[in-house]
Amino acid sequence: MKESSGSQVYDIKVINRKVNNMTKPILRIQNLHKKFGSSEVLKGLNLTVDEGEVVVIIGPSGTGKSTLLRCINRLETPDSGEIYLEDQKIEHGKTNLSRMRQKIGMVFQDFNLFNHLTAIQNVAIGPVKVKKIDKAKAMKAAERELERVGLKDKANSYPAELSGGQKQRVAIARALAMEPKVMLFDEPTSALDPELTGEVLAVMKDLAKAGMTMVVVSHEMGFAREAAHRIVFLEDGIVSEMGSPEKIFNNPEKQRTREFISKITSLSGEGSA
Repeated sequence: MKESSGSQVYDIKVINRKVNNMTKPILRIQNLHKKFGSSEVLKGLNLTVDEGEVVVIIGPSGTGKSTLLRCINRLETPDSGEIYLEDQKIEHGKTNLSRMRQKIGMVFQDFNLFNHLTAIQNVAIGPVKVKKIDKAKAMKAAERELERVGLKDKANSYPAELSGGQKQRVAIARALAMEPKVMLFDEPTSALDPELTGEVLAVMKDLAKAGMTMVVVSHEMGFAREAAHRIVFLEDGIVSEMGSPEKIFNNPEKQRTREFISKITSLSGEGSA
């Protein structure tokens, strides 16, 4: 069921979720701009993410999806615009940047594990080095996070002894060990063989069910359908359209969204909704 106010369409399922779960904004992005040389990638992007919400960002290559995530975590510095986490502005070069990054976990396409450390050491190193947690306590917490992603039995394995899917799950456990408020995923399965993708998506679905706030850049439309509360279609550096999975897959407002969904579902073998 949908209601409209002017040109804006409101999805009642999303509204009910806000009311019933007493959700509140945890991440706010306002008028974000980012250039690389003469190429403007983000062109005044606005987006708000609620606590406990799973937002999946889709769109054609080169439209700014990864740049958006990197700006949120300040791996890239926006040219202008503001980003707030829990009403605190994230500022590059300021004293709060390290503290803010501790609250924002990020999982990349490439696992970025330390090859000379075991899985459990990779997970524990952040809490020890950044949060100054006692090493023994951090190792116990790391063991719990590895169990959470189904890899407790691989705690003492080195990255070279793990499959791509296992490496990515260690990377997820490493991010979770910092106890983040928001998890960012940048195409987390794009570097994996198809048969390994499912194990990573299963972990992400479990996180979604547990109420983790997640912003996910992905072309995995099955995951978007099942786990997302909201899908955001990015094009030409701005939010072109957004809504529930039902709306975006079955009844998008814009022709460009329809074309993209049709193409991506065809390539993934899903077929049309």
